Amino acid sequence: MSAISAHPGLRGGNHRRVVHALRRHGALTRAALADGGLSRSTVTAVVAELLETGLLIEISDPARDGRATGRPPTLVRLNGELGVTVGVEIANGIVRAAVCDVAQELLAHDSIATDDQADPRTTLAATSTLIDELLERTGFGRDRVIGVGLAVPGPIQRRTGLTGRACTLKPWAGINPSTVATEVLHLPALADNDANLAALAELTWGAARGLRDYAYIYTAKGIGAGFVINGEIYAGANGTAGEIGHTTLNEDGLVCECGGRGCLNTLANPDAIAQQLWQIHGRRLRLAEVIDLAQAGDAGCRRVLADAGRHIGVAMANMYNLLDPELIVIGGNLAAAGAMLIDPLHQSMVRRAIHAGEAVPAVVAGALDPETVVVVGAAAAVLRDSATFPLPA
Repeated sequence: MSAISAHPGLRGGNHRRVVHALRRHGALTRAALADGGLSRSTVTAVVAELLETGLLIEISDPARDGRATGRPPTLVRLNGELGVTVGVEIANGIVRAAVCDVAQELLAHDSIATDDQADPRTTLAATSTLIDELLERTGFGRDRVIGVGLAVPGPIQRRTGLTGRACTLKPWAGINPSTVATEVLHLPALADNDANLAALAELTWGAARGLRDYAYIYTAKGIGAGFVINGEIYAGANGTAGEIGHTTLNEDGLVCECGGRGCLNTLANPDAIAQQLWQIHGRRLRLAEVIDLAQAGDAGCRRVLADAGRHIGVAMANMYNLLDPELIVIGGNLAAAGAMLIDPLHQSMVRRAIHAGEAVPAVVAGALDPETVVVVGAAAAVLRDSATFPLPA
């Protein structure tokens, strides 16, 4: 049982509602807590009691620090000393992990190289050692870990908890990553798609903070999307919502690993970009090299990045016509291309969107560090998921 769930300060439903809001959103003003349905007087009384017990602490609002006029606003948040959550990203060739406290502060993060063909249990055993090293750095023991959020590069079926065949790490396809991670790590674990968890991170701390409906495009080995609808991650009935990398753009195009032809991944993922530059450069360029060369003026590299943006824009127009998000955030390894990718992407989307030139949402690069965006989102998911990790009682 976590320190939060055992805390004597939680005596009733209103106390749990306040703590639940802070688990989901991090530090909030009393006014924002009242917007959740409680009266201001109730929020004031509950917060005062929770501050006295030590479950909450009060901090200044960093957005208002330094202003000379008016009473300095304050925020309340969970006391970070009560426990931690762990976020883990299983990616191609690398595992990233982070430890965050319950106040949603990033305490430590690191990564290790892995073998893409390794059995998941082998990878998770190495991950367990990495988690122990990070916990040692932070001064927290395993008994203070509320849970682990695990990000995997593919869809997870909602009914069975199994990863789908579109997972880009084939040894991870067809397993229940939550169950396997709980067994190997000896910690309670939940699992979700990497794009969904990155979307949650940008919603909690980044470019989409405060929004109710937005789309996050995550580019790694493949291209995926995380959809936030009415403030919640939308995964679909079978966990495949957001697999835009398998959107068909050319029915006579190259065969994709999913078995389809002309998928977005065959036109705009890092492999497709590198393949187009093979003749010019005589070797397989890494995506980071392509972006660096483009920024230095290489015409071929600039062209393929712009083409990738246009292809993604076609898929984004279809997505916009269906879901109508307030904002589209680009994250992952293609985000570093900035305007070279985003400008043609937005232009392509505008030409095809049903409200072209009127209400098409902005497209921006993610605000969070691409090295940690997925793992901090995974850590945040542990605090948000009251079904897996019960609310304090």
